[in-house]
Amino acid sequence: MERMGEMDELRRRLEALEAQVHEVMEQQATTRHLAVSSDRDVAALQEQRRADIQLIRALRETQLGQGKTLEAHTRTLEAHTKTLTEHSKLLGALVTGQVAMMEQLQTITDHLGITPPERPQEG
Repeated sequence: MERMGEMDELRRRLEALEAQVHEVMEQQATTRHLAVSSDRDVAALQEQRRADIQLIRALRETQLGQGKTLEAHTRTLEAHTKTLTEHSKLLGALVTGQVAMMEQLQTITDHLGITPPERPQEG
């Protein structure tokens, strides 16, 4: 009878061992699946990182180009401002000269007693 008890004990232990082996195999399959999934995620993140770096580099190049363009436009505007200032001074001098000439012309016409056609005669 004791032999029968030993056999039952061995069967019970074997069944428990088989259940543990089955559980370990399921855990191994789950672990393998997670590892493969993690590898894919890491690869996707690395690819996204490379794309982000390329985008940042492209943005940097664009900003450098825009900075150079802005510098060129600033120089052009400074030159235009200088020219406009010079022209304003010349125009001011011309207006002042014209006013002086008109005053001289008025003095001359008054002296000669001539009334210019655009000025009506005083009565």
